[in-house]
Order: sequence, then structure tokens, then C-alpha cells
Amino acid sequence: MGRGQALGTGGWRLTGTASLPRAARLLLVVLATLALASCWLPDRFIAEVRLARNGDYSLTFDGEMVWVSLVEALRAGEIKGKDLDEKIAVLTRDLTRDQAFKEVVYKGNGRFKVRYERTGFLYPKDEFIFPRSNNPIISLKSRGDGTVTIRSTTLKSMDKKHITESGLGMSGKFRVVTDAMPYAGNPQAARPRGFQKFMVYDWLVKGVNDPPPVLELNMNRVVQMPDR
Repeated sequence: MGRGQALGTGGWRLTGTASLPRAARLLLVVLATLALASCWLPDRFIAEVRLARNGDYSLTFDGEMVWVSLVEALRAGEIKGKDLDEKIAVLTRDLTRDQAFKEVVYKGNGRFKVRYERTGFLYPKDEFIFPRSNNPIISLKSRGDGTVTIRSTTLKSMDKKHITESGLGMSGKFRVVTDAMPYAGNPQAARPRGFQKFMVYDWLVKGVNDPPPVLELNMNRVVQMPDR
């Protein structure tokens, strides 16, 4: 396997680092840790994606988002007073630049209570990432061949270890509602949605070591409703 080759749901990984000088390997570890620290971690959330075969979608997220580096700075006593107030203001402004954030309230200990509501259209070759591309919590990706992947947070082994050591966790409920035909995924439950020809797929996230929710859809085919 070559350096930088994709590894399924685990994303991209730099391989072959054993040949690098020790200082370079240490730098890679430090950079990876900093990248994780400067990110939002979802917790105690209820999130739902609704996607119709014509491309219309909506995404809602109601819960907490934790800025990992702020939690660590607070725990180490490295930030307080005006510096803390300024950091909270910066993070709040960063989120509310997206008008789909209907509520952002700091709750203490690096945690923000947020409510996010977005509607949009997913083109045949398109991607939408919440809250941003370098910090994907929920993503929708269409490939131009009629298939779409809906995915929730994916954490690498190093990230999981770092989060656990920081005393943080991740829990919540994730739901997808769609009329497209699924051909792969790991939903924990599935059921028809009332009288409409849509199916509901549910996941209960209990911790960072849970498999990340994922659902692969064929937008060219209508979902088959189960026999009643």
C-alpha cells in the first residue's frame, strides 16, 4: 500500500513514516494532535438528515459542540478572565457566520449548546459538510453516478485515544430519512415513515469507539418498503 493511499472509512493516512527521521515522525504526531485539539467534537446530540431522491435535503443538529483545545486549556489553568471571554466570542462568531446556526450558547467547560437547521439541494456531483470541510461531523456526498454517502463523525485511533485521555466523550442519536434505495451501511434500526414512501434509519452513538454511522444510497432507485 503506497503512501497516502485511502483506507476505507478511516480516511487518509500517511504510511511509510518509519523511514523518516525521528524528529520528522515526532512532528507528524504533534501536528496530528494539534489538528484534533483545534476541532469541534459533537456530544449529547440529536441529528437528522432528510434526503429525497430529487436532491432536496435538510439537516438538523440539536445538542452540544465541544472545542477540544478550550477544554484542555481550562483544565490546565491556561486561560481565564478576559482571555476566556475573548476566546468564547471568537468561537461563537466562527459558528454564527453560518446563518443555519439558529442558537449558539456557551455552557461552560468548552461546551456550546447549538441548534442548526439547514435545507438545500444536493447536485449529482456535490458535497455538503457540517460544520465545515476540515472538521466533518456530518457529510453528504454525491459522486455523479447516482450514489450518495451519508456519514457521521469518523475518528481515527489516535483521535479516540486523545479524546478519552482528555476526559471527553461523544454520545447522541443520528437519523436518516430517505426514499432512496440503500445498498450498504450500518443502521441499527429501520422502519417506514408513516404513510409516505420514506424509510427511517437510526443509530445510537454511545462513545468514540462506536462504528461511525454510514449509509450508502442509490438515488436512481426507490426504496423498497417492508411488508406489513
